[in-house]
This record gives sequence, C-alpha cells and structure tokens, in this order.
Amino acid sequence: MIGINRKTGIVAGAVWLLAVFLGLWFAGVFSFSGKRMPEAEESSVTAGQDEEQARVWEIVFRGMKFTIPQKGKALVHESGCLNIRQTDQYLIQISIEDDSIDEIWESMDLRRESLIEHGYRIEKEAERLTDGGQDRIRYVVSMEKERGSDYDRSYFEVVLAPAEEGQHILTVIRYDGIDVDGLDEETRELVYEEAFGAVKAVLDAVYSTDEIDDEAGSLWMEDVNLDPEQPYLAEDTITYGDGQYMLTVRLPEGCMLVADTIAGKEYFDSVNQVYIYANVIEYKWQTAKDMADSLAARELSRIHEEGETEVNGRTFYYYSYSVLEYEKNKTTIRYHFEAFCDLEDGSIYTIAGYTEDYPEALEKAYYMNWMDVTLLSV
Repeated sequence: MIGINRKTGIVAGAVWLLAVFLGLWFAGVFSFSGKRMPEAEESSVTAGQDEEQARVWEIVFRGMKFTIPQKGKALVHESGCLNIRQTDQYLIQISIEDDSIDEIWESMDLRRESLIEHGYRIEKEAERLTDGGQDRIRYVVSMEKERGSDYDRSYFEVVLAPAEEGQHILTVIRYDGIDVDGLDEETRELVYEEAFGAVKAVLDAVYSTDEIDDEAGSLWMEDVNLDPEQPYLAEDTITYGDGQYMLTVRLPEGCMLVADTIAGKEYFDSVNQVYIYANVIEYKWQTAKDMADSLAARELSRIHEEGETEVNGRTFYYYSYSVLEYEKNKTTIRYHFEAFCDLEDGSIYTIAGYTEDYPEALEKAYYMNWMDVTLLSV
C-alpha cells in the first residue's frame, strides 16, 4: 500500500465528497488512559509508534495544518471543506468558521431551536468539555428520510474546537455507512465514542501555519487494490437505485478497482497511469447535458475538446482540459476529462479522469473506452 498525494481538479459527480454541514455546530472531548508498559517492552513499542506516526499526510487548509494518518482518503473539496474518509461507517467533514467557542456556546439555545425547526431531532444535548486546557462543544442530531441516505434516519455528530482568534473548527461526523437508528443504546454510544476519538486525534494535532493552503481538489489516498488475487478487471458493475439497477462498465486493459464507496467507484489504468472515477448520480432535476455544460463553464485553464458523441446508442456529453497548477515547490500540468450520459431511469452516468503522466487522456479516443456501458434491471 502506498500513500500518495494526488492534486485533482475533478469533482464531477464526486458525491462522496459533498459537504453536509447544514448549519450543524458542535464540540467535545474524549480522554484516553492506560497503564504504563513494562520497560522491557517500551522501546520496541515506541519504535513501532514512531514508524506509524511517520506515515501521515500533512494538509494545509484555511491557514491550519492538519496531520492525518495515511489511511483511506482525504480531500480538500471545492465546496470549502476538508473531507476525511478512513472507515466505511462515517465521513468526517471539517470547515473553519467565524465566532469563538464562547460565542457559539452562548448561542446554543438559539441553534438548538433552529435545528429543530429545520427537521432535526436532538439525540445528544450539547455539552462543553475541557481537555488539556482546550474547550470543545459536542452534540448529536438526526434527520428522518434525508435525501440520498440509505437509512430511514441519518445521524450527525457535531464537534466544535477553537481555531485562530475569533474562529472555530466545525467538524461533522456523518454516519452514512451504518444504521445508527437500529443500534441498541450501548452499541450506539460505542460508535459515537470511537468516531469522536478519531476526530479528537485530528483536532489535537492541528495548528495554525503561514504555509500556502492546499488547493481545492487536492486528494490524498491510500492505494489499495480491493481484490489482490485478481488485480485487473475486464468489466465491473455499479448498482444503484436501492439495488434495482445494475450498470455494467467494460474496462480498458490493465485497469484495477482501487476504491468502492457511496460516491461510486475509482479505477486505476496501470498502463497509462490514469485514475478514473465512475458513478451514477440519481438527479431528477437536471440532465447529463446540464451537468456537462455547468461544469465545462468553470474557469478552467485550457479546454482541449468538448462536444457530444454516441456510443452503443447512448449520447455522451464530454470535455477535456489541462490545468497548469502552481504548488509549493513546482509547477505541474495535469490532464482531466469528464463525460455524462442520461440513463433510461432518469439517472446520470458520470466518468471523470485525471493524470499527470498521459496527455493522450485528453483525446476522445482514450476516454470513449469508459462509455461502453449496459444497464440491467436487477
């Protein structure tokens, strides 16, 4: 497994990364304690801990530096938040906003009323805790039948922590991979505490910095092949619509699946060093052309080609572009393509690719490989 930092400007259909802050604010603390290890074992354990601590991603976001273990994914989303996905059970979303912790705490009654008015149920009342001299606020809310959720009731844990003077770090733990409503009270509390422990570890390591922020679209990811015994796939499927539909995607030679999340699937073309994201977006209020036109209208560095084409009777709207990005120590050209297609049930199939090493990915002849799909009813 290799931890890598990939700067990507593509976010077309990247639903996994969509921020869901919805005005939720919170903060909390959680302390760990343990017995001291025998000295004979301490040096070897410490060495292992040092090695583990060395495998981290350093992310500069809104003037703060976050140090995160190299596990799963982290992304600076274009919506203005830092997304961290290190488990299938929940997504951590971080933003930095105005108002101090004292100001937030003083207005908690008003915030509570606002949440209830907007359809949220208070699952754990807000509490203000102090750990190591640092205040945090923490609470849990839920909403019934939230759009896009797989569960009848969605749960969100909110944690607020101090940032720079007059600001706070807003962290939302979105429990999108577990049916919290179906857990007994004891198990539910264990889930809360485990997730809060992960958030606390992130917040304990953050500090302000003068370094340049990492650009929106910057992605850090652990390269993990989900099926090491069969690394390359000839085709794969995306199931959606509550399991009613299955989209079969035929893959170019040398492609492997590296991630499978609620946002769709990510593949790696090992021959040409291209990362490709494929997903089905269940939008009913816009078409594939609407999505393509909207995203292509962004101020991109250079559009290479755009238009529409037909593959196996389906119309795809596509465009490709290159971006000259100025990083801290170098300048890099990155190559992107995106394409969208309306499916029979009204959903939209999206593909988005990114590479630093294969300019030919800008050509339609390359990304048409990803347009060969078949829709089946399950």
